[in-house]
Amino acid sequence: MKRLLFAALIGTAALISFSSCKKEYITQEVNVLDGTSYVFPIKSTEWIKEGNNTYRKDVAISDLDQRYYEDGHVSAAIIFDTSNDRYEAIPSELYGYQFSYNYSIGVVRIYANDISGSTPVAPDNMKVKIVLTDASIGN
Repeated sequence: MKRLLFAALIGTAALISFSSCKKEYITQEVNVLDGTSYVFPIKSTEWIKEGNNTYRKDVAISDLDQRYYEDGHVSAAIIFDTSNDRYEAIPSELYGYQFSYNYSIGVVRIYANDISGSTPVAPDNMKVKIVLTDASIGN
């Protein structure tokens, strides 16, 4: 009888201890900026000539702040008004130009280097898509 009572006591204690367990979820808050996309038209007449074959267009973006500059990512793609079927990521070579870009706080600079071998002219009308993407600090 004592064994039976002892077994019942152990069973009850085990049942009580297991039923009092609760799951805890640990969530980590990450403070990140949303990714943002901008599309800007660029007319052929808006390019600034730099040197013999190079043209530059500055695109002001007020959201490109210190945080995006240091920890985020900036990407750029272009689409010509004459070929409205796809964006081309830059850097790339298109229609006789080498396109590239760089950025600093508040501005993205698009470069078009005329490599056609003919008399340099500014690129045709186009749109540029600039995407700001946030990232977590890794170092």
